Parts: sequence; structure tokens; C-alpha cells
Amino acid sequence: MKMLCVNNNVMFENDEGLFIHKGTGQFFVELAKMVYKLELFQFKVKFGDNDCLADFNIMNKGFDIVSIKRNNQKYIPYLKALFVGFKRIRYCDFLYLFYPGNICVILALIAIVLRKPYGLYIRNEKSFTWRISKFLYRHATISLTISPEFTDFIRNIGAEAETIRPMIEDAETDIINGREYKKKENYKLFYVGRIADNKGSYDLVYAIKNMVDRGITNFTLDMVGDGADVIKIKKLVVDLGIANHIIFHGTISDRNILRKFYRESDLFVFPSHHEGFPRVLYESMIAGLPIITTFVGTISYLMKDGVNCYRVSPRNPSELAEKIMQVLKDYENKSLVAICGTRTITNYLCGKTESHAAQLMKILYEKGVLKRAK
Repeated sequence: MKMLCVNNNVMFENDEGLFIHKGTGQFFVELAKMVYKLELFQFKVKFGDNDCLADFNIMNKGFDIVSIKRNNQKYIPYLKALFVGFKRIRYCDFLYLFYPGNICVILALIAIVLRKPYGLYIRNEKSFTWRISKFLYRHATISLTISPEFTDFIRNIGAEAETIRPMIEDAETDIINGREYKKKENYKLFYVGRIADNKGSYDLVYAIKNMVDRGITNFTLDMVGDGADVIKIKKLVVDLGIANHIIFHGTISDRNILRKFYRESDLFVFPSHHEGFPRVLYESMIAGLPIITTFVGTISYLMKDGVNCYRVSPRNPSELAEKIMQVLKDYENKSLVAICGTRTITNYLCGKTESHAAQLMKILYEKGVLKRAK
């Protein structure tokens, strides 16, 4: 089988190669071992100083890469992508699209016109309920989603969908049970992800300022990650006089170091404005961390306020500050939501043993898109 995968994110180019997020890269590596030929089609941009979250080099990993350079020109790269995409779809046996994304919508429509089977990997809530999206779900061989909530929605409109196992590096054996939650003189707050406005990074900084102004100073916040706003936010932290309370660590690619951060922290804070279902919440529950999070995207499907986490509203630094202070003030009792979080992630992972790639291939065999060797 010749499979064409279209990723709706960009890959980053420098002299060493082409880079994407590690979990996604590992998916392509595993999938390439299961098909006759795998081709990855994606936009690429120059590697910037703040793109360190893309830490997996996909060069020479057993699959072909077709890329279109995306530059300051608004339309030409997309026209090129449509032309190249049309040609690649003609010669593939199955098209797998990371959805949403404008280019992916058009390529899915091309697949329908050419009578090529295709599947969708639904990653977040953006344009999820649009009429065109519903049309594409109904014509897809399968839609694989990151959330049971997405899966239920697609099934309810008469299309086929399944939920994938989270593309995280941790497994059931990494789940921490029996963690102690004691009152401390000083607490370690933790955030990991992109440092950007839409991730709530400014909200988090202003929440910390709010706490310090109210005399709550027995904590530090570790921020792991990089992003478009990191320079501005670092300057803001200094200007607000809270540099002693926020430590920027940049991107950490070493999984063991990142696990240590999770395990040595006391509270995970995630004030994002929009998501699908973020990997970091899975990872926090695996580490036994109490969680404060917004309920954007499909977070509310798995996370329950006051049960396995605490909910805050997006773009509300004062509410975020108040919630953090409540947890720290009564840490021994408030942190017990983490025990329910451990149960949540244990039940969730134990019910999904197949990887994303293995699940996709199994479905394609079952639906006759692939034929098993005799």
C-alpha cells in the first residue's frame, strides 16, 4: 500500500534536517514500517529561535518527504501545495489527513472527486462542527480522534469514528501510585507547553503577580517550553518584579528530565485558551500531580471540576490566582483530586492498548482498504 499523510502543522528546517513534534514523528516512523510506502506531505518553514518544541528530525526515517516552503507570500505556497497534493493523491492508495486545516479540507475534497479512500485524524475543536467538516466525516473511511467526545459527535451524524490512544511517551507502567501530598513551606508550580498568548501564558504571569501583591510568596513557578511570546513574557516578568517567582527553562527534550519536573512539582497549571485534549494533562495525571486547567476543547470530557482537577475560566488571571491560592492554602485536602486523576488515567490507558498507527492499520484491514498477504 502507498499511503500519503498530510500533516496540518508545519515542519521546521535547518542545516541538520526537518523537525516536528516527537510524538507525531514516532507515529510516522511506526506507520512507515507497516505499509509498502509512506509519503509525508507538509509545509516547511525556517527553524526559528522559538521553535524548539519541534525536536524530532524526520530525515532518513524510512519514509519519503514532500515539502512546500511557506514564506511571506500569502497565496503562492498554497497554490503549489494544491498542485503537488493533487498529483500525490492520484498515485496513493490511501490518504490520511491531520485535520483541521484549509489545505486538508481541499485535499479531502480532491480525494472524493478522484474516488480515493481517505481518513481523518481529528486533533482539536477548530472548525470541528462546520458543515464542510460533517460532509468530510461522512465520506471518510474512518475518522480517528483524540477525544471520545469528538468520536461520539461524528458517530451521531452517521459517520464512522474511533478514539486513539494518546500519542504520549509514558505508559501504564509510568503511572505513579501512592504519592504523598503534604503541606509545605514552599510549593513548586509547573507549566509545560508553548509560551504564547493563546496558551494563557500572560494570564499565568498576571496571576502570579496578583498572588505576590496579596502577600502569597511561598512558591515558584517552573515554565518549560518556548514560543512566539517568550521574549515579551520574560521582559514582562522582570517589569512586574516577579522574576524571583518564575523560572524559564526553555524546551526540554530529554524525557527523563521532564519526568523529574512533573514528579518534583506540587501543582500543574494549564490556562490555555483553546485545545483538543493536551498531552500535558495526561502526563500530569500519570505523575500524580494536582491540576488546575481551563475546560476548552474536549478537556471537560475527561476532566471533572473538583473530582480530578480544578477548573478555571480562560483569560481570567484573577480567578486563576484565587484558585491557586485555594489549593496551596489547603494543600493536603485540595491535592487529593490527584488521586482521582491517577484513577482516571489508569482506566483510560488500560482501555486503549493499540498505538495510533496500529489502530489505523487494523481498521484499514477490517474495511478492506488493505488486503492481508496470503
